[in-house]
Amino acid sequence: MSVNVYSQEYRDEIVKEATEVGNTTMAARKHGLNKKTVNAWVVKAKGTTGKQSMRNLNKVRKEINTDPVCIEEALKQNEKLKNLLGERELEIAVLRDLLKKTNTPYPKR
Repeated sequence: MSVNVYSQEYRDEIVKEATEVGNTTMAARKHGLNKKTVNAWVVKAKGTTGKQSMRNLNKVRKEINTDPVCIEEALKQNEKLKNLLGERELEIAVLRDLLKKTNTPYPKR
């Protein structure tokens, strides 16, 4: 089993790419690296451990507004977005059906 040693510049480049994209697995695949290796590099670069990430998550949870008015507004917005998404999906389905109908081969004479 061989151990690969990568330069710090190379690691920083991969970490930058992974954080910009927001997907360490995709950056790892692109460069032919193990996703766990890239994950470790990102965690080290951020300077956070799993426990620290959980603490940050708990802080965010405490900051979430549980005011009934805000929740009602969020529910209305969510319903509106669901309707828009449904309309788009229906439109795409209709267009696909139209495309299938218009691309039928001409009958042979």
